[in-house]
Amino acid sequence: MFLSSFLTFVWICSGSASSPHQIECMVVNLEYVSCTWDGDGTVAENYTFKSSYNNPDAPAECSSYQYVREVRVGCVVPYSEKKLQRFDEFHAWLYRDNITLAKQEYKNLLSRVKLNAPNNVSLLLRDPELWIYWNITSNAKSQCQERELRYRINGNKWSTYGTSMENAFNVPFPNAQSLYEFQVRVRIASTCGLSELWSEWSEPVFWGTTKKINDTETGRQTSAGLMVLCTVGAAVVLIVLACLLIHSERLRVILVPVVPSPKNLGDLIESYNGNVEKWLHISKELQDGFKPNFSERPCTVREFRTESNSESDSDDCLSVHTAVSSDYQSMQSYSSTSTLPSPSETPSTETTPLNGL
Repeated sequence: MFLSSFLTFVWICSGSASSPHQIECMVVNLEYVSCTWDGDGTVAENYTFKSSYNNPDAPAECSSYQYVREVRVGCVVPYSEKKLQRFDEFHAWLYRDNITLAKQEYKNLLSRVKLNAPNNVSLLLRDPELWIYWNITSNAKSQCQERELRYRINGNKWSTYGTSMENAFNVPFPNAQSLYEFQVRVRIASTCGLSELWSEWSEPVFWGTTKKINDTETGRQTSAGLMVLCTVGAAVVLIVLACLLIHSERLRVILVPVVPSPKNLGDLIESYNGNVEKWLHISKELQDGFKPNFSERPCTVREFRTESNSESDSDDCLSVHTAVSSDYQSMQSYSSTSTLPSPSETPSTETTPLNGL
C-alpha cells in the first residue's frame, strides 16, 4: 500500500515537472497558424492539442503535429487569408489523458502575424548613391508591409532605418574603401492591423572592400613586420657606411671633415709654417689625390706698335730687336723649368732691314 502510493506521487511529480508552461501561436506569412508548447525544450511526452476560431465550444484536434525527437512540440492549424481569420478570436487547449494542461485565448491574431524574411537582396551602385533592392514573398499586400533596413560599416554599430519605398533603399556617397553590411526585415503595417512580430533578418549582403573585419590584426602584424624589416635595413646600411669610412680615408675626410681646434691655430704658424696639410695630418696619398694630373703650356702675348716716322725707324728697329732678344732669352730660361719645347724648336726671330741702312 505504501509502495503504490509512493509510485503514484513520483509519477504525478514527474508529470507536473515536464508539463508545458504556455501555448504560443502565430500566423506564419498569412499561410497557416503555428502553435508551440515546448518553449524551454523540457517536454518528454506527447500531448493532445485542440483549437477553434470564434467558437470555443467546438474545438478540433490537431491534424498536423510538429515533432522533435519523436515528441510532439507543436501543431500547424489551417488558416484562410481570404476569410481574414486573423481578425477572429482564436482558442487553443492542451490535454493529457483528457486533462487540460494549458489553455490560450486570443481576441484576434492581428498582432501575431509573422512574415517571411525578405530574399534576393541585391546592391546596385548609381553614382553617387548605393541602392539596395529586395523581394518579399507574402500574401500581404505591398501597402500592408512595413520595411526596416539596417547596415553597418566595418563591423561597427548598426544603423537602422524605416523605409516607405517599395523594397528599395539608398545610401548616398558610399566609401568604396569601407565594408558595408546590409540586412532587411518586414512586418504587417498599422494600416492593415499592426503586428508586434517582425520577420527574421534577411541574409547579410556586403559591398565595398573585400577586406574582412577581422583583418585588422593581420594589418597590424604586417605593419610590425615592415617596421622590423626597415630597422634591420637601416642597421645594415649604417654598418656598410662605417666600413667604407674606415677603409677609405678620402671618403672619410669628405663625409666627416676634421675640424681643427681653435687652440692649435698657433701651431699652424709656429710649427708647420702655414702648411695646412701637415697641420691637419692629411696623408700624402690623399694630398696627391687632390693634385691635378695634367699640365698646361704657357703662352706669352705681347703687343708691338709700329710708328710711321722714318727717322725713328732705325732706333725702334734696334729697340725691337733688343726686346725680342731679351724675350727670347727669358723664354729659354723658363723652358728649362717648364713644359715648353726646347730652344731648337722655338721659331727664330728675324729682323727686317730698314730702308737706308
